[in-house]
Amino acid sequence: MGGPDGGDPVTSARVTRLEEAEEAVSDADGLASVALGIEIGGTKLQSAVVAADGRVLLRRSDRVDPAGGAEGIRTVLAAQLAGIVDDAAGNCLAIRAIGIGFGGPVNRDLGVVATSFHVGGWSDFPLAAWVAGQVRDSLGGVPVVLENDSNAATLGEALVGAGRGARVVVYSNAGSGIGSGLVIDGRLFRGRSSGEMELGHLRLVPGGGILEDVSAGWAIDRKVREAVAADPAGALAAAAAAAGAAPSARLLPAALAAGDGAARRILDEAAGHYAHALSHVVHLINPDVIVLGGGVATIGEPWRASVARQLEALVMAPLRPGTPVRLALLGEDVVPVGAALAALGTLRGPVESSRNDPP
Repeated sequence: MGGPDGGDPVTSARVTRLEEAEEAVSDADGLASVALGIEIGGTKLQSAVVAADGRVLLRRSDRVDPAGGAEGIRTVLAAQLAGIVDDAAGNCLAIRAIGIGFGGPVNRDLGVVATSFHVGGWSDFPLAAWVAGQVRDSLGGVPVVLENDSNAATLGEALVGAGRGARVVVYSNAGSGIGSGLVIDGRLFRGRSSGEMELGHLRLVPGGGILEDVSAGWAIDRKVREAVAADPAGALAAAAAAAGAAPSARLLPAALAAGDGAARRILDEAAGHYAHALSHVVHLINPDVIVLGGGVATIGEPWRASVARQLEALVMAPLRPGTPVRLALLGEDVVPVGAALAALGTLRGPVESSRNDPP
């Protein structure tokens, strides 16, 4: 997940108030009990006040410059947190827990960032404790939960998105990288504290490359650039000229709609590798639904259909018809909503993102 880099530490900010806030359940003090979900990426910071049913009641979003490092991002985040906490208080919303979805591996047991592959200065940083300190004067000692962004998104889509109502949900996002997560009976599956469900790092052949090498957004961008260079008069080149933008995966929908063969080959190749990786997931887990998210999924139905068609052909006969493949529903809100629900789970239990360790 991610977006275009900006030169300024903060390039945009917005606050959204939804009228449904009045419908949230109130505590004894007359305030509606909610959670705060935070998304920390390489170029985007987003915070959302989320009701127990997943509705976003308030939102703030900022663009950040990854060149400013972790310290620069924390400076922006501190201001964003102060603002949205004030917004919540002004709307009679009581933040009872905070969840963080971080764009990289984390040690969730310690609340510490392991590292970031995109921004320097995050390694071994005690992010949960830092956030708790930022809000202690205004919110007191509310619990703070740290997840990686893919796990947070998985929980959001499983509970209130495209996987709602299913018992076993696999979510996978493809963008600057490829992540995934697994929810069983409303709870995130847990491996060791260092992580699990690293779909993007599956090796497609022994000794070969990993899935991210061929199906991440940047890999598809590279294929589009090569196609434009090979055929300057083709549909992809025309789409790039019309958009006034560098060739990238964002050109695929228009070229596909025009019936361009090069665009179809690029899409099917990336989707085929993705389906290959997901076939291992199906054979090992056989989930009720697979949900596709991330920037690549904004290609829409052509992406979903190509992955689903090629996945069906790779699944053993006894497991057919195969697992339904759906597009994610929560859009830009998926990480903060999932992080907030994970935090609420520490208070209420049903959506608790607990470990699945043996006794």
